[in-house]
Amino acid sequence: MNDLKKCYDPYGDLELELFFIHHYNLIPSRLSLEIPLEVNKEGRDGVFKELNLEKYQLETIRKIWHISKEKNPKNNEDFPAHFLMQSKSNNLIMAISLANDFLAIHFLYDKEDKTIEDWILSTTQNIRNVFGKTATPTFKVLAKGMGDFHTKEIKINPIEVDIDKLYNDDFKEINDIIENSLEIDQSGLILLHGIPGTGKTSYIKSLFGKHDNKSFIYIPNDFVNELLQPEFISFLLANKNSILLIEDAEKIIINRDLANTNSVVSTILQLTDGLFSDYLNIKIICTFNTNINKIDKALLRKGRMLAFYEFNALKKEKSNKLLESLGHAPENKEMTLAQIFNFEKKSFNQNSKGSIGFKG
Repeated sequence: MNDLKKCYDPYGDLELELFFIHHYNLIPSRLSLEIPLEVNKEGRDGVFKELNLEKYQLETIRKIWHISKEKNPKNNEDFPAHFLMQSKSNNLIMAISLANDFLAIHFLYDKEDKTIEDWILSTTQNIRNVFGKTATPTFKVLAKGMGDFHTKEIKINPIEVDIDKLYNDDFKEINDIIENSLEIDQSGLILLHGIPGTGKTSYIKSLFGKHDNKSFIYIPNDFVNELLQPEFISFLLANKNSILLIEDAEKIIINRDLANTNSVVSTILQLTDGLFSDYLNIKIICTFNTNINKIDKALLRKGRMLAFYEFNALKKEKSNKLLESLGHAPENKEMTLAQIFNFEKKSFNQNSKGSIGFKG
């Protein structure tokens, strides 16, 4: 018993590795799975159903209860939610915990036992298939702290766009070019411009889900001038093959002869077709509303420019079809997506650009 006491840390928590060593005199291998799961008896029972405890004669040697704080709890609100199990046939220990709306399962086993290892891998996959959530698209936001650049990951709701239905016919070819360029190791620039409400941002959001193997980094407007800092190159060296997103990019891609402040065009040129480009493989997507004639001509050079497109209101025929699909009468005029999808909503300011952030 004294030896067993050594398996507890100073706070009274059982150390699973020490417990395994105590029983089997082996250094354990470990596989842990954590997924969101509501704390209730039904969820716990569902997990046990997928575990097939009989296969390796897993028996409970400790359990800890989940107790409701209510004065008169329902019958299913008090139940064991933490289990420590040990196999009677193999060198295997399993700990199950359901707390704080998370399920955690820890398997400790002998690495030489390939049969057990295969069973653990298969079991965890079954648990994920039943209780795991579908991965949501993410992008990263550039941040800075203590003088160093870093990113914060943001999850968004998945969005799919029907290119044929929501955009004019000439965009299909451009979309193919953009999607193909995102999957190859090549630096370059993608410029998307047009009036607000024509679907620029919705299109970009759809790329997050389609190309979830890529790292999209959103550059807030307040950080645009940071692109001029030497520290930013160090950040990019640690984030090769990323795709930088800059919305409302008028101020940074405007012709350097017209700019009243320091321009970051030179930095963009270096990243997309300069000395660093072949090594970093950085792509930059810029959206803007200004006239293309004001854009620095160096950005438009063939070889640097991967794709360029001007988003306009939908042609009459497409606008009518989309309106009819939404249960509205045709208007027989060109309309933006924002006008169509907000057809019955009151307009307070037709000249408003909208809120800061992803829009358009």
